Amino acid sequence: MPINLTDSDALERLEAKLKKLTELQEMMKAVNVIIRDKKITAEEKIRIIQERHRLNPENAKDLVFPKQSWENPGFQSWELSNNNQEISRIKKRIAQVVNYRKEVQQTEETGELPEFVFAGGKIVDNIPENRLQIFFDAKPEAEIRKKLKANGFRWAPSNTAWQSYRNTYALNWAMQEFKAGGAPCDAD
Repeated sequence: MPINLTDSDALERLEAKLKKLTELQEMMKAVNVIIRDKKITAEEKIRIIQERHRLNPENAKDLVFPKQSWENPGFQSWELSNNNQEISRIKKRIAQVVNYRKEVQQTEETGELPEFVFAGGKIVDNIPENRLQIFFDAKPEAEIRKKLKANGFRWAPSNTAWQSYRNTYALNWAMQEFKAGGAPCDAD
């Protein structure tokens, strides 16, 4: 299940995922060191990999003797690279969650949501809901509704507002499109 920025356990789940990926990365690197050791026999490599890294005999054997002729023994460089990229992505997501929680806390302390007024309505950066909302004084014209939809906004009858997920692009587009007062901010 995807981890949403607003989930109460988002930080814990992301940190657990990061820990698991980091352990996998270290295990893959350690297995590759064992496999590339010229002083150890192939059977000994399989035994060591099984004992130290709790891999089943079939997986350990496949690492030492790859099934495909084009594969090198051990974990492939793309496997290490992909896992490392996923580690970087998760670290960025953790930073986003931490930043989001700080923004929510600041908003709760002040009790005010950032608002940008324009002729005929206002743009509200609803941080606790993780939504960018546009409230119009009257129903917007068909052309404006079309532009809103094209830029990720959807009508939310429960809030009587056009809204999208918070992001820099949506905020900057709305500020420019409706010539709203105030400076665009970084909502990512």
